[in-house]
Amino acid sequence: MATIKQRKAAELLVENGGNASKAMRDAGYSPATAKTPQKLTESTGFQELCDELGLTDEFLLSALVEDIKGKPGDRKPELELGFKVKGRMTEKKEITGKDGGAISFVDMASDDGEG
Repeated sequence: MATIKQRKAAELLVENGGNASKAMRDAGYSPATAKTPQKLTESTGFQELCDELGLTDEFLLSALVEDIKGKPGDRKPELELGFKVKGRMTEKKEITGKDGGAISFVDMASDDGEG
């Protein structure tokens, strides 16, 4: 079951266009906690709240398929927001070095959980 703070953060997240950290701070989470928004978006209570409000994985997938097939209008921003709210989409970050060049890195995490 979602907490009052999770419900408030979800409401603010939709209002602000998907900025989970800002929504968390505005809902009363500590600045330290708000630095890791997945603590909210991946929580059981928050996921249950999304489902309760109709933002289910099935709904998002169905809407995406419908949009791709029909393309009657541009619903991309709404769908992206839905995926962000569900914690299924993250923003791409570009990292550059002091010289302005791109920095490459390899994620060493493996699928079996052993880093």
